Amino acid sequence: MTENSATIPNGNPSYLADTAPEPIRIVIADDHPIFRDGLRRLLALESDFEVVAEAADGKEVLEVVEKLDPDILLLDLKMPALDGLAALQKLQLNKRRTRVIVLTASEDKNEFVQAMKFGTSGIVLKQTATDLLIKSIPKVHAGEIWLDSNTT
Repeated sequence: MTENSATIPNGNPSYLADTAPEPIRIVIADDHPIFRDGLRRLLALESDFEVVAEAADGKEVLEVVEKLDPDILLLDLKMPALDGLAALQKLQLNKRRTRVIVLTASEDKNEFVQAMKFGTSGIVLKQTATDLLIKSIPKVHAGEIWLDSNTT
Protein backbone atom coordinates (compact mmCIF):
# COMPACT_ATOMS: atom_id res chain seq x y z
CA MET A 1 0.00 0.00 0.00
CA THR A 2 1.43 3.34 -0.98
CA GLU A 3 1.42 6.45 1.11
CA ASN A 4 -1.45 8.01 -0.91
CA SER A 5 -3.71 4.97 -1.10
CA ALA A 6 -6.72 4.53 1.14
CA THR A 7 -8.78 1.59 2.24
CA ILE A 8 -12.12 1.66 0.49
CA PRO A 9 -14.89 -0.14 2.39
CA ASN A 10 -16.85 -2.53 0.18
CA GLY A 11 -14.72 -1.46 -2.77
CA ASN A 12 -16.62 1.83 -3.15
CA PRO A 13 -14.70 5.07 -3.59
CA SER A 14 -15.23 7.36 -0.61
CA TYR A 15 -16.49 10.22 -2.79
CA LEU A 16 -19.57 8.12 -3.65
CA ALA A 17 -20.49 7.81 0.02
CA ASP A 18 -21.01 11.58 0.17
CA THR A 19 -23.73 11.69 -2.48
CA ALA A 20 -27.03 13.23 -1.45
CA PRO A 21 -29.85 10.84 -0.54
CA GLU A 22 -32.64 10.31 -3.04
CA PRO A 23 -35.49 12.82 -2.58
CA ILE A 24 -38.75 11.61 -1.08
CA ARG A 25 -41.09 11.03 -4.03
CA ILE A 26 -44.55 12.50 -3.36
CA VAL A 27 -47.97 12.37 -5.03
CA ILE A 28 -50.53 15.04 -4.16
CA ALA A 29 -54.18 13.95 -4.36
CA ASP A 30 -56.81 16.66 -3.99
CA ASP A 31 -59.73 17.74 -6.16
CA HIS A 32 -58.91 21.46 -5.89
CA PRO A 33 -56.37 22.54 -8.57
CA ILE A 34 -55.35 25.71 -6.73
CA PHE A 35 -54.62 23.73 -3.57
CA ARG A 36 -52.57 21.12 -5.49
CA ASP A 37 -50.61 23.79 -7.30
CA GLY A 38 -49.86 25.72 -4.12
CA LEU A 39 -48.81 22.60 -2.26
CA ARG A 40 -46.61 21.44 -5.15
CA ARG A 41 -44.86 24.84 -5.20
CA LEU A 42 -44.39 24.75 -1.44
CA LEU A 43 -42.93 21.24 -1.47
CA ALA A 44 -40.63 22.17 -4.38
CA LEU A 45 -38.84 24.55 -1.99
CA GLU A 46 -37.63 21.53 -0.01
CA SER A 47 -34.54 19.95 -1.57
CA ASP A 48 -35.32 16.51 -0.18
CA PHE A 49 -38.84 16.34 -1.69
CA GLU A 50 -39.89 15.66 -5.27
CA VAL A 51 -43.53 15.87 -6.36
CA VAL A 52 -43.79 13.21 -9.05
CA ALA A 53 -47.53 13.48 -9.82
CA GLU A 54 -50.88 14.91 -8.87
CA ALA A 55 -54.34 13.32 -8.86
CA ALA A 56 -57.73 15.04 -8.87
CA ASP A 57 -59.87 12.09 -7.78
CA GLY A 58 -59.63 8.70 -6.15
CA LYS A 59 -59.48 6.76 -9.41
CA GLU A 60 -56.50 8.82 -10.56
CA VAL A 61 -54.86 8.16 -7.20
CA LEU A 62 -54.99 4.40 -7.77
CA GLU A 63 -53.60 4.74 -11.30
CA VAL A 64 -50.76 7.09 -10.32
CA VAL A 65 -49.70 5.05 -7.29
CA GLU A 66 -49.74 1.86 -9.36
CA LYS A 67 -47.66 3.44 -12.11
CA LEU A 68 -45.14 5.49 -10.08
CA ASP A 69 -44.96 3.73 -6.70
CA PRO A 70 -44.23 6.97 -4.78
CA ASP A 71 -42.80 7.09 -1.28
CA ILE A 72 -45.56 9.34 0.09
CA LEU A 73 -49.15 10.00 -0.95
CA LEU A 74 -50.76 13.16 0.40
CA LEU A 75 -54.43 12.19 0.21
CA ASP A 76 -57.55 14.31 0.62
CA LEU A 77 -60.59 12.45 1.95
CA LYS A 78 -63.25 14.37 0.01
CA MET A 79 -62.75 13.73 -3.71
CA PRO A 80 -65.04 12.85 -6.64
CA ALA A 81 -65.23 9.51 -8.48
CA LEU A 82 -63.77 7.62 -5.50
CA ASP A 83 -63.35 9.29 -2.12
CA GLY A 84 -60.10 9.21 -0.18
CA LEU A 85 -61.19 6.50 2.25
CA ALA A 86 -62.24 4.16 -0.58
CA ALA A 87 -58.96 4.84 -2.40
CA LEU A 88 -57.02 4.20 0.82
CA GLN A 89 -58.85 0.91 1.34
CA LYS A 90 -58.02 -0.23 -2.21
CA LEU A 91 -54.38 0.79 -1.77
CA GLN A 92 -54.20 -1.28 1.41
CA LEU A 93 -55.44 -4.33 -0.50
CA ASN A 94 -52.73 -3.83 -3.13
CA LYS A 95 -49.99 -3.95 -0.47
CA ARG A 96 -48.16 -0.94 -1.91
CA ARG A 97 -45.05 0.39 -0.17
CA THR A 98 -46.38 3.94 -0.48
CA ARG A 99 -47.03 5.54 2.90
CA VAL A 100 -50.14 7.71 3.09
CA ILE A 101 -50.63 11.00 4.88
CA VAL A 102 -54.26 12.04 4.92
CA LEU A 103 -54.35 15.79 4.32
CA THR A 104 -57.89 16.95 4.95
CA ALA A 105 -60.12 19.80 6.06
CA SER A 106 -62.49 17.31 7.66
CA GLU A 107 -62.62 17.17 11.43
CA ASP A 108 -64.72 14.02 11.53
CA LYS A 109 -63.06 11.73 14.08
CA ASN A 110 -64.83 8.69 12.57
CA GLU A 111 -63.07 9.36 9.26
CA PHE A 112 -59.73 9.52 11.07
CA VAL A 113 -60.39 6.17 12.75
CA GLN A 114 -61.36 4.64 9.40
CA ALA A 115 -58.25 6.09 7.75
CA MET A 116 -56.07 4.54 10.45
CA LYS A 117 -57.83 1.18 10.02
CA PHE A 118 -57.10 1.36 6.29
CA GLY A 119 -53.40 1.84 6.93
CA THR A 120 -52.74 5.56 6.78
CA SER A 121 -49.46 6.57 8.37
CA GLY A 122 -50.37 10.16 9.13
CA ILE A 123 -53.19 12.64 9.43
CA VAL A 124 -52.61 16.36 8.94
CA LEU A 125 -55.44 18.89 8.91
CA LYS A 126 -55.38 21.54 6.19
CA GLN A 127 -55.90 24.08 8.96
CA THR A 128 -52.50 23.13 10.45
CA ALA A 129 -49.36 25.24 10.11
CA THR A 130 -47.41 24.47 6.95
CA ASP A 131 -44.21 23.59 8.80
CA LEU A 132 -45.98 20.68 10.51
CA LEU A 133 -46.88 19.16 7.15
CA ILE A 134 -43.27 19.60 6.03
CA LYS A 135 -42.07 17.89 9.24
CA SER A 136 -44.58 15.02 8.88
CA ILE A 137 -43.34 13.85 5.48
CA PRO A 138 -39.82 12.63 6.43
CA LYS A 139 -41.15 11.20 9.70
CA VAL A 140 -43.80 9.12 7.91
CA HIS A 141 -41.30 8.18 5.21
CA ALA A 142 -39.04 6.84 7.99
CA GLY A 143 -41.87 4.63 9.26
CA GLU A 144 -43.29 6.77 12.05
CA ILE A 145 -46.97 7.56 12.60
CA TRP A 146 -47.84 11.26 12.49
CA LEU A 147 -51.09 12.56 13.93
CA ASP A 148 -52.09 16.18 14.01
CA SER A 149 -52.70 17.26 17.61
CA ASN A 150 -56.33 18.04 16.72
CA THR A 151 -56.92 14.50 15.48
CA THR A 152 -55.79 12.71 18.63
